[in-house]
Amino acid sequence: MEDSVCGMLIKQINSELEKNANNMLRKDDLTVSQIGALMELDESIEKQMELKELEEVLHIAKPTVVGIVKRLEDKGFVISTRSIQDKRIRIIQLTPLGEECCRRAKERMEQAEMALTSSLTETERRILITLLQKVRDSF
Repeated sequence: MEDSVCGMLIKQINSELEKNANNMLRKDDLTVSQIGALMELDESIEKQMELKELEEVLHIAKPTVVGIVKRLEDKGFVISTRSIQDKRIRIIQLTPLGEECCRRAKERMEQAEMALTSSLTETERRILITLLQKVRDSF
């Protein structure tokens, strides 16, 4: 019974986090998948990567990533170009607008993280992180 309670609690927390993330992202007309792509680009060297690499780090199929990139390009957050060395390779690069969006998203994520653990002491917070990592790594 306790196992199903743990699963239920994790699901409830995840649902709240998703709801909050979607509300936060709505301000920039973004989805969770789109901000994930932007954040990966923001963390990459030179704020760019090949489309294939983006597929791999996001663990998303090529057609889905192509759609995400297209919508981000339409919004001015990224530009997509062909590699000079190999025209088959698409390079996705974060624009200054995309960088600003990532900066705002990181600030909001930090605020959400603080709110999520606001009722915990620092010791409890560290223990929670350790336990969550242990559960995640068991899969």
